[in-house]
Amino acid sequence: EHATWRQIYDVRNQAVAEGLRAFVPEIIDDLGELAPSLWAGVDALPESGRVMFAAHRSAPRVDDAAVSAWLAVNCLREWRGDTHFALLVAENISRVEAGILHDAHLNYGGWIARSRGADDAALAAAFESLQARGLADGERVTQAGEDLRQHIENRTNEISAMMWKTIGRDTSEHLLGVIEPVGESLLKRIDDTAGPNWMPAARTRRS
Repeated sequence: EHATWRQIYDVRNQAVAEGLRAFVPEIIDDLGELAPSLWAGVDALPESGRVMFAAHRSAPRVDDAAVSAWLAVNCLREWRGDTHFALLVAENISRVEAGILHDAHLNYGGWIARSRGADDAALAAAFESLQARGLADGERVTQAGEDLRQHIENRTNEISAMMWKTIGRDTSEHLLGVIEPVGESLLKRIDDTAGPNWMPAARTRRS
């Protein structure tokens, strides 16, 4: 009630610009150079059934090249995310069930579903539903549950290969070359501000 959507969007982008320059200044120029190629790929992707991607792609573009590239990558992230959500729906996996299966997939110890708002009642109902399908035994995800979670991940990756093909091999490899060396620095920033659990998609599976 105190700001317009555009004001919020602009402040968020300003924070991204400041954060990138404060914590990974070494990638600013290279990341900015990738913006036109990344947007060309984003604009060539289909948006049918991908509402988060479509919303991000329709947002105003910015002049700051590094932030522009960041926004393009955000679109790619949401294209993959919409794909992942569609597969969860196809498998009749609810929001809370998805958190439980993802938690088991990463061996997070029960944190993920609660971090996304699930309370005791929601967790109990989700485990009951999973158990009825052989995907859980009590409050433990079974091998069948882990296999389903891996299947969803594999199919997500297979379908999402389309976006990397659309961007092209050279741009994809260039992007990875720019961001992979600073991944640990960015994860440390997350650890310092939000804690060591946050952003599980960026982390390796725990033993």
